[in-house]
Amino acid sequence: MNQEASGRSATGGTAPSRPGRGGAAAKVGRLLAKAGGAVTVQFVTAGGSLVVQALAARTLGAAGYGSYALFFAVLVMITSVQTSWVGDTLTVFDRFEPRIRGALLLSVAGTVGAGAAVGALVAVLMGLAGPAGIALFALLVALWLLNETGRRIFTARMEFWRLTANDACYLVTTLAALGGALALGADASVGLLLATMCAGCLASIVLARIRLPAAEYALAPLRGTAFREILAFSWWRSVQAGVRPTALLLARIMIAAFASKAALAGVEAARLLLAPALTFVNGAGWFLLGDFAKAERAGRPMRARQAVRACALMSGIALVMSLAGVLLVDRLGPLVTGGSFAVDEVALGGWGVYAVCFACTLPLASLATARKRSRSVFVVRGVESLSGLVVLAVLLGADPGHASAAPYCLGAGGLVSAVMLWRILRKGDPPPASEAVPAQESADELVR
Repeated sequence: MNQEASGRSATGGTAPSRPGRGGAAAKVGRLLAKAGGAVTVQFVTAGGSLVVQALAARTLGAAGYGSYALFFAVLVMITSVQTSWVGDTLTVFDRFEPRIRGALLLSVAGTVGAGAAVGALVAVLMGLAGPAGIALFALLVALWLLNETGRRIFTARMEFWRLTANDACYLVTTLAALGGALALGADASVGLLLATMCAGCLASIVLARIRLPAAEYALAPLRGTAFREILAFSWWRSVQAGVRPTALLLARIMIAAFASKAALAGVEAARLLLAPALTFVNGAGWFLLGDFAKAERAGRPMRARQAVRACALMSGIALVMSLAGVLLVDRLGPLVTGGSFAVDEVALGGWGVYAVCFACTLPLASLATARKRSRSVFVVRGVESLSGLVVLAVLLGADPGHASAAPYCLGAGGLVSAVMLWRILRKGDPPPASEAVPAQESADELVR
Protein backbone atom coordinates (compact mmCIF):
# COMPACT_ATOMS: atom_id res chain seq x y z
CA MET A 1 0.00 0.00 0.00
CA ASN A 2 1.26 3.50 -0.82
CA GLN A 3 2.14 5.03 2.53
CA GLU A 4 1.81 8.59 1.25
CA ALA A 5 -1.67 7.97 -0.05
CA SER A 6 -2.76 6.56 3.27
CA GLY A 7 -1.13 9.47 5.10
CA ARG A 8 -2.97 12.03 3.02
CA SER A 9 -6.32 10.37 3.38
CA ALA A 10 -5.92 10.49 7.12
CA THR A 11 -5.91 14.27 7.08
CA GLY A 12 -9.35 14.62 5.61
CA GLY A 13 -12.83 13.43 6.43
CA THR A 14 -14.12 12.43 9.82
CA ALA A 15 -12.08 10.64 12.43
CA PRO A 16 -12.43 6.88 12.12
CA SER A 17 -14.37 5.07 14.77
CA ARG A 18 -12.74 2.73 17.26
CA PRO A 19 -11.83 -0.43 15.38
CA GLY A 20 -13.13 -3.80 16.41
CA ARG A 21 -10.92 -6.49 17.85
CA GLY A 22 -9.97 -7.85 14.47
CA GLY A 23 -9.21 -4.39 13.08
CA ALA A 24 -7.26 -3.43 16.20
CA ALA A 25 -5.20 -6.61 16.03
CA ALA A 26 -4.39 -5.97 12.38
CA LYS A 27 -3.43 -2.39 13.16
CA VAL A 28 -1.16 -3.46 16.00
CA GLY A 29 0.41 -6.04 13.70
CA ARG A 30 1.16 -3.42 11.07
CA LEU A 31 2.54 -1.08 13.74
CA LEU A 32 4.85 -3.72 15.17
CA ALA A 33 5.99 -4.70 11.67
CA LYS A 34 6.97 -1.09 10.94
CA ALA A 35 8.64 -0.67 14.32
CA GLY A 36 10.48 -3.96 13.81
CA GLY A 37 11.63 -2.82 10.40
CA ALA A 38 12.84 0.51 11.79
CA VAL A 39 14.93 -1.26 14.43
CA THR A 40 16.10 -3.98 12.02
CA VAL A 41 17.38 -1.50 9.46
CA GLN A 42 19.40 0.19 12.17
CA PHE A 43 20.91 -3.15 13.15
CA VAL A 44 21.81 -3.90 9.53
CA THR A 45 23.36 -0.44 9.14
CA ALA A 46 25.21 -0.57 12.45
CA GLY A 47 26.14 -4.20 11.89
CA GLY A 48 27.76 -3.31 8.59
CA SER A 49 29.56 -0.38 10.20
CA LEU A 50 30.65 -2.65 13.04
CA VAL A 51 32.10 -5.22 10.64
CA VAL A 52 34.02 -2.57 8.67
CA GLN A 53 35.29 -0.91 11.84
CA ALA A 54 36.26 -4.26 13.36
CA LEU A 55 38.25 -5.05 10.20
CA ALA A 56 39.90 -1.65 10.54
CA ALA A 57 40.77 -2.37 14.17
CA ARG A 58 42.20 -5.79 13.32
CA THR A 59 44.26 -4.70 10.31
CA LEU A 60 45.32 -1.11 11.05
CA GLY A 61 46.41 -1.44 14.66
CA ALA A 62 45.64 1.01 17.45
CA ALA A 63 47.07 4.17 15.81
CA GLY A 64 45.58 3.42 12.38
CA TYR A 65 42.21 2.60 13.86
CA GLY A 66 42.34 5.84 15.85
CA SER A 67 42.79 7.77 12.58
CA TYR A 68 39.93 5.86 10.96
CA ALA A 69 37.72 6.58 13.99
CA LEU A 70 38.35 10.31 13.55
CA PHE A 71 37.49 10.12 9.83
CA PHE A 72 34.31 8.24 10.64
CA ALA A 73 33.38 10.70 13.39
CA VAL A 74 33.64 13.59 10.91
CA LEU A 75 31.44 11.66 8.46
CA VAL A 76 28.81 10.97 11.13
CA MET A 77 28.77 14.62 12.22
CA ILE A 78 28.24 15.90 8.66
CA THR A 79 25.62 13.25 7.94
CA SER A 80 23.65 14.09 11.09
CA VAL A 81 23.40 17.73 10.05
CA GLN A 82 22.51 17.00 6.42
CA THR A 83 20.01 14.24 7.03
CA SER A 84 18.23 16.30 9.68
CA TRP A 85 17.96 19.23 7.30
CA VAL A 86 16.78 17.14 4.34
CA GLY A 87 15.53 13.87 5.82
CA ASP A 88 13.40 15.28 8.61
CA THR A 89 11.88 17.82 6.22
CA LEU A 90 10.88 14.86 4.02
CA THR A 91 9.14 13.33 7.02
CA VAL A 92 7.49 16.34 8.65
CA PHE A 93 6.46 18.33 5.53
CA ASP A 94 4.58 17.28 2.38
CA ARG A 95 7.47 16.57 0.01
CA PHE A 96 5.16 16.33 -3.04
CA GLU A 97 3.89 19.90 -2.69
CA PRO A 98 5.75 21.78 -5.49
CA ARG A 99 7.08 24.65 -3.35
CA ILE A 100 8.33 22.25 -0.64
CA ARG A 101 9.79 19.95 -3.27
CA GLY A 102 11.70 22.78 -4.93
CA ALA A 103 13.15 23.74 -1.55
CA LEU A 104 14.17 20.13 -0.95
CA LEU A 105 15.97 19.92 -4.30
CA LEU A 106 17.94 23.07 -3.46
CA SER A 107 18.69 21.69 -0.01
CA VAL A 108 20.01 18.37 -1.31
CA ALA A 109 22.30 20.02 -3.85
CA GLY A 110 23.55 22.58 -1.36
CA THR A 111 24.15 20.23 1.55
CA VAL A 112 25.94 17.60 -0.55
CA GLY A 113 28.35 20.18 -1.96
CA ALA A 114 28.86 21.91 1.39
CA GLY A 115 29.24 18.59 3.20
CA ALA A 116 32.03 17.43 0.88
CA ALA A 117 33.82 20.76 1.27
CA VAL A 118 33.51 20.74 5.07
CA GLY A 119 34.69 17.13 5.24
CA ALA A 120 37.80 17.95 3.23
CA LEU A 121 38.49 21.07 5.29
CA VAL A 122 38.15 19.30 8.64
CA ALA A 123 40.36 16.43 7.46
CA VAL A 124 43.02 18.94 6.37
CA LEU A 125 42.89 20.83 9.66
CA MET A 126 43.20 17.58 11.60
CA GLY A 127 46.07 16.39 9.43
CA LEU A 128 44.48 13.02 8.80
CA ALA A 129 45.76 12.38 5.26
CA GLY A 130 47.57 13.74 2.22
CA PRO A 131 45.93 15.36 -0.83
CA ALA A 132 44.80 12.04 -2.34
CA GLY A 133 43.28 10.90 0.94
CA ILE A 134 41.49 14.21 1.43
CA ALA A 135 40.01 14.06 -2.09
CA LEU A 136 38.90 10.49 -1.50
CA PHE A 137 37.24 11.44 1.77
CA ALA A 138 35.43 14.38 0.11
CA LEU A 139 34.09 11.97 -2.53
CA LEU A 140 32.95 9.57 0.18
CA VAL A 141 31.10 12.36 2.00
CA ALA A 142 29.26 13.38 -1.20
CA LEU A 143 28.26 9.81 -2.04
CA TRP A 144 27.34 9.07 1.56
CA LEU A 145 25.00 12.08 1.73
CA LEU A 146 23.32 11.19 -1.57
CA ASN A 147 22.81 7.66 -0.31
CA GLU A 148 21.47 8.98 2.98
CA THR A 149 18.92 11.10 1.11
CA GLY A 150 17.59 7.97 -0.59
CA ARG A 151 17.52 6.19 2.76
CA ARG A 152 15.42 8.95 4.27
CA ILE A 153 12.92 8.73 1.42
CA PHE A 154 12.39 5.08 2.36
CA THR A 155 11.96 6.24 5.95
CA ALA A 156 9.42 8.91 5.02
CA ARG A 157 7.47 6.20 3.20
CA MET A 158 7.73 4.01 6.35
CA GLU A 159 9.20 1.27 4.13
CA PHE A 160 11.81 0.12 6.61
CA TRP A 161 12.08 -3.45 5.36
CA ARG A 162 12.89 -2.24 1.83
CA LEU A 163 15.46 0.10 3.33
CA THR A 164 17.01 -2.88 5.09
CA ALA A 165 17.65 -4.55 1.73
CA ASN A 166 19.22 -1.34 0.44
CA ASP A 167 21.56 -1.11 3.41
CA ALA A 168 22.48 -4.75 2.97
CA CYS A 169 23.53 -3.89 -0.60
CA TYR A 170 25.92 -1.26 0.76
CA LEU A 171 27.41 -3.72 3.23
CA VAL A 172 27.86 -6.58 0.75
CA THR A 173 29.41 -4.31 -1.89
CA THR A 174 31.79 -2.68 0.60
CA LEU A 175 32.97 -5.99 2.03
CA ALA A 176 33.28 -7.56 -1.44
CA ALA A 177 35.37 -4.64 -2.70
CA LEU A 178 37.54 -4.71 0.42
CA GLY A 179 38.02 -8.47 0.28
CA GLY A 180 38.79 -8.37 -3.43
CA ALA A 181 41.35 -5.61 -3.01
CA LEU A 182 43.10 -7.43 -0.16
CA ALA A 183 43.06 -10.70 -2.13
CA LEU A 184 44.77 -8.93 -5.04
CA GLY A 185 47.58 -7.86 -2.73
CA ALA A 186 46.55 -4.34 -1.76
CA ASP A 187 47.88 -3.15 1.60
CA ALA A 188 45.33 -2.53 4.34
CA SER A 189 45.07 1.22 4.87
CA VAL A 190 42.62 3.94 5.79
CA GLY A 191 42.53 5.00 2.13
CA LEU A 192 41.52 1.51 1.03
CA LEU A 193 38.66 1.45 3.54
CA LEU A 194 37.41 4.83 2.34
CA ALA A 195 37.55 3.69 -1.30
CA THR A 196 35.57 0.52 -0.64
CA MET A 197 32.97 2.52 1.30
CA CYS A 198 32.61 4.74 -1.79
CA ALA A 199 31.88 1.63 -3.85
CA GLY A 200 29.25 0.49 -1.36
CA CYS A 201 27.53 3.89 -1.36
CA LEU A 202 27.43 4.01 -5.15
CA ALA A 203 25.81 0.57 -5.37
CA SER A 204 23.20 1.54 -2.77
CA ILE A 205 22.41 4.80 -4.58
CA VAL A 206 21.78 2.94 -7.83
CA LEU A 207 19.58 0.35 -6.12
CA ALA A 208 17.49 3.04 -4.41
CA ARG A 209 16.98 4.79 -7.75
CA ILE A 210 15.70 1.56 -9.26
CA ARG A 211 13.43 0.57 -6.37
CA LEU A 212 11.81 3.90 -5.47
CA PRO A 213 8.88 5.19 -7.57
CA ALA A 214 9.59 7.80 -10.23
CA ALA A 215 7.46 10.31 -8.28
CA GLU A 216 10.12 10.40 -5.56
CA TYR A 217 12.64 11.73 -8.09
CA ALA A 218 10.33 14.17 -9.88
CA LEU A 219 11.70 17.66 -10.40
CA ALA A 220 10.02 20.89 -9.30
CA PRO A 221 10.42 24.60 -10.06
CA LEU A 222 13.39 26.14 -8.27
CA ARG A 223 11.81 29.60 -8.23
CA GLY A 224 9.25 30.62 -5.66
CA THR A 225 10.08 27.68 -3.42
CA ALA A 226 9.18 27.40 0.26
CA PHE A 227 12.86 27.48 1.21
CA ARG A 228 12.35 30.19 3.82
CA GLU A 229 9.35 28.33 5.20
CA ILE A 230 11.32 25.17 5.89
CA LEU A 231 14.48 27.05 6.85
CA ALA A 232 13.21 27.88 10.34
CA PHE A 233 12.53 24.20 10.95
CA SER A 234 15.46 22.68 9.08
CA TRP A 235 18.11 25.05 10.42
CA TRP A 236 17.35 24.43 14.07
CA ARG A 237 16.66 20.76 13.47
CA SER A 238 19.99 20.18 11.69
CA VAL A 239 21.92 22.19 14.27
CA GLN A 240 20.16 20.33 17.07
CA ALA A 241 20.82 16.93 15.48
CA GLY A 242 24.46 17.83 14.98
CA VAL A 243 25.04 18.57 18.66
CA ARG A 244 25.56 14.99 19.82
CA PRO A 245 27.86 13.77 16.98
CA THR A 246 29.80 17.04 17.14
CA ALA A 247 30.30 16.52 20.86
CA LEU A 248 31.50 12.98 20.20
CA LEU A 249 33.91 14.23 17.53
CA LEU A 250 35.32 16.89 19.84
CA ALA A 251 35.69 14.33 22.62
CA ARG A 252 37.64 12.05 20.27
CA ILE A 253 39.87 14.91 19.18
CA MET A 254 40.57 15.79 22.81
CA ILE A 255 41.45 12.18 23.66
CA ALA A 256 43.81 11.94 20.68
CA ALA A 257 45.41 15.30 21.56
CA PHE A 258 45.72 14.94 25.35
CA ALA A 259 46.33 11.18 25.45
CA SER A 260 46.97 9.35 22.15
CA LYS A 261 45.27 7.70 19.20
CA ALA A 262 45.97 4.37 20.89
CA ALA A 263 43.93 5.48 23.92
CA LEU A 264 41.18 6.62 21.55
CA ALA A 265 41.22 3.17 19.93
CA GLY A 266 40.51 1.51 23.30
CA VAL A 267 37.59 3.84 23.99
CA GLU A 268 36.21 3.33 20.46
CA ALA A 269 36.49 -0.44 20.73
CA ALA A 270 34.38 -0.25 23.91
CA ARG A 271 31.78 1.74 21.98
CA LEU A 272 31.67 -0.93 19.27
CA LEU A 273 30.87 -3.60 21.84
CA LEU A 274 27.81 -1.62 22.95
CA ALA A 275 26.79 -0.69 19.41
CA PRO A 276 23.68 -2.96 19.55
CA ALA A 277 22.20 -0.91 22.42
CA LEU A 278 22.86 2.39 20.66
CA THR A 279 21.53 0.92 17.42
CA PHE A 280 18.27 -0.11 19.06
CA VAL A 281 17.76 3.38 20.45
CA ASN A 282 18.42 5.00 17.07
CA GLY A 283 16.06 2.61 15.27
CA ALA A 284 13.22 3.19 17.71
CA GLY A 285 13.82 6.94 17.46
CA TRP A 286 13.42 6.81 13.67
CA PHE A 287 10.08 5.07 14.02
CA LEU A 288 8.83 7.40 16.76
CA LEU A 289 9.64 10.55 14.80
CA GLY A 290 7.71 9.28 11.78
CA ASP A 291 4.75 8.20 13.94
CA PHE A 292 4.68 11.45 15.93
CA ALA A 293 4.92 13.55 12.75
CA LYS A 294 2.13 11.60 11.07
CA ALA A 295 -0.12 12.15 14.08
CA GLU A 296 0.65 15.89 14.03
CA ARG A 297 -0.21 16.17 10.32
CA ALA A 298 -3.45 14.25 10.88
CA GLY A 299 -4.53 16.62 13.64
CA ARG A 300 -4.19 14.00 16.39
CA PRO A 301 -1.01 15.10 18.22
CA MET A 302 0.63 12.84 20.77
CA ARG A 303 1.02 13.90 24.41
CA ALA A 304 4.20 14.05 26.49
CA ARG A 305 3.20 11.09 28.65
CA GLN A 306 3.22 8.83 25.60
CA ALA A 307 6.81 9.85 24.86
CA VAL A 308 7.71 9.21 28.52
CA ARG A 309 6.37 5.66 28.25
CA ALA A 310 8.58 5.12 25.20
CA CYS A 311 11.52 6.50 27.21
CA ALA A 312 10.94 3.96 29.98
CA LEU A 313 10.72 1.02 27.61
CA MET A 314 13.70 2.04 25.49
CA SER A 315 15.97 2.80 28.45
CA GLY A 316 15.11 -0.57 30.02
CA ILE A 317 15.99 -2.45 26.85
CA ALA A 318 19.16 -0.37 26.40
CA LEU A 319 20.19 -1.24 29.97
CA VAL A 320 19.77 -4.98 29.41
CA MET A 321 21.66 -4.88 26.12
CA SER A 322 24.45 -2.79 27.68
CA LEU A 323 24.84 -5.22 30.58
CA ALA A 324 25.13 -8.07 28.07
CA GLY A 325 27.96 -6.27 26.29
CA VAL A 326 29.77 -5.61 29.57
CA LEU A 327 29.48 -9.24 30.69
CA LEU A 328 30.69 -10.59 27.33
CA VAL A 329 33.68 -8.24 26.96
CA ASP A 330 36.25 -11.00 27.52
CA ARG A 331 34.80 -13.04 24.66
CA LEU A 332 33.82 -10.30 22.23
CA GLY A 333 36.73 -7.93 22.81
CA PRO A 334 39.35 -10.02 20.98
CA LEU A 335 36.94 -10.45 18.05
CA VAL A 336 36.76 -6.67 17.63
CA THR A 337 40.42 -5.80 18.14
CA GLY A 338 42.09 -8.97 16.90
CA GLY A 339 44.26 -8.82 20.00
CA SER A 340 46.21 -5.84 18.63
CA PHE A 341 45.09 -3.63 21.54
CA ALA A 342 42.84 -3.84 24.59
CA VAL A 343 39.25 -2.71 25.03
CA ASP A 344 38.94 0.07 27.62
CA GLU A 345 36.68 -1.64 30.15
CA VAL A 346 36.11 1.53 32.20
CA ALA A 347 34.84 3.27 29.06
CA LEU A 348 32.70 0.21 28.34
CA GLY A 349 30.57 0.93 31.40
CA GLY A 350 30.45 4.57 30.38
CA TRP A 351 29.00 3.71 26.98
CA GLY A 352 26.31 1.74 28.80
CA VAL A 353 25.43 4.86 30.79
CA TYR A 354 25.47 6.85 27.56
CA ALA A 355 23.07 4.41 25.84
CA VAL A 356 20.56 4.42 28.72
CA CYS A 357 20.59 8.23 29.04
CA PHE A 358 20.27 8.59 25.27
CA ALA A 359 17.21 6.33 25.37
CA CYS A 360 15.68 8.52 28.08
CA THR A 361 16.02 11.61 25.90
CA LEU A 362 15.35 10.54 22.31
CA PRO A 363 11.55 9.95 22.37
CA LEU A 364 11.00 13.34 24.00
CA ALA A 365 13.30 14.99 21.45
CA SER A 366 11.42 13.22 18.62
CA LEU A 367 8.07 14.51 19.88
CA ALA A 368 9.47 18.04 20.20
CA THR A 369 10.79 17.78 16.62
CA ALA A 370 7.40 16.61 15.34
CA ARG A 371 5.94 19.72 17.02
CA LYS A 372 8.60 21.79 15.20
CA ARG A 373 10.29 22.75 18.47
CA SER A 374 13.80 22.02 17.21
CA ARG A 375 15.18 25.22 18.68
CA SER A 376 14.17 24.13 22.18
CA VAL A 377 15.77 20.73 21.67
CA PHE A 378 18.95 22.40 20.43
CA VAL A 379 19.21 24.61 23.52
CA VAL A 380 18.69 21.68 25.91
CA ARG A 381 21.09 19.35 24.13
CA GLY A 382 23.61 22.11 23.52
CA VAL A 383 23.87 22.89 27.23
CA GLU A 384 24.11 19.18 28.02
CA SER A 385 26.91 18.52 25.51
CA LEU A 386 28.87 21.68 26.29
CA SER A 387 28.83 20.88 30.00
CA GLY A 388 30.06 17.35 29.35
CA LEU A 389 32.87 18.55 27.08
CA VAL A 390 34.04 21.12 29.63
CA VAL A 391 34.19 18.48 32.36
CA LEU A 392 36.07 16.11 30.04
CA ALA A 393 38.57 18.82 29.06
CA VAL A 394 39.27 19.54 32.73
CA LEU A 395 39.77 15.85 33.50
CA LEU A 396 42.07 15.27 30.52
CA GLY A 397 44.02 18.42 31.30
CA ALA A 398 44.60 17.18 34.84
CA ASP A 399 45.48 13.63 33.77
CA PRO A 400 45.44 12.20 30.19
CA GLY A 401 44.65 8.83 31.75
CA HIS A 402 41.07 10.02 32.25
CA ALA A 403 40.20 9.31 28.60
CA SER A 404 37.93 6.52 29.84
CA ALA A 405 35.65 9.13 31.42
CA ALA A 406 34.54 10.51 28.02
CA PRO A 407 31.28 8.53 27.66
CA TYR A 408 30.32 9.26 31.28
CA CYS A 409 30.82 12.99 30.74
CA LEU A 410 28.81 13.02 27.50
CA GLY A 411 26.02 10.69 28.63
CA ALA A 412 25.10 11.51 32.22
CA GLY A 413 23.56 14.89 31.38
CA GLY A 414 20.91 13.13 29.30
CA LEU A 415 18.77 12.53 32.38
CA VAL A 416 18.62 16.26 33.11
CA SER A 417 17.84 16.95 29.44
CA ALA A 418 14.98 14.43 29.52
CA VAL A 419 13.39 16.23 32.48
CA MET A 420 13.77 19.61 30.79
CA LEU A 421 12.25 18.37 27.53
CA TRP A 422 9.36 16.78 29.41
CA ARG A 423 8.56 20.10 31.10
CA ILE A 424 8.69 21.92 27.76
CA LEU A 425 6.43 19.37 26.06
CA ARG A 426 3.87 19.30 28.85
CA LYS A 427 3.22 23.01 28.37
CA GLY A 428 2.32 22.39 24.72
CA ASP A 429 0.26 19.23 25.26
CA PRO A 430 -3.16 19.17 23.58
CA PRO A 431 -6.20 18.77 25.83
CA PRO A 432 -7.00 15.08 26.46
CA ALA A 433 -10.34 15.44 24.69
CA SER A 434 -8.60 16.36 21.41
CA GLU A 435 -6.73 13.08 21.21
CA ALA A 436 -8.07 10.64 18.64
CA VAL A 437 -8.26 6.97 19.49
CA PRO A 438 -6.02 5.70 16.66
CA ALA A 439 -3.20 8.08 17.57
CA GLN A 440 -3.36 7.05 21.21
CA GLU A 441 -3.33 3.36 20.42
CA SER A 442 -0.41 3.76 17.99
CA ALA A 443 2.02 5.06 20.61
CA ASP A 444 0.56 3.09 23.51
CA GLU A 445 0.93 -0.23 21.70
CA LEU A 446 4.54 0.59 20.87
CA VAL A 447 5.48 0.88 24.52
CA ARG A 448 3.47 -2.05 25.89
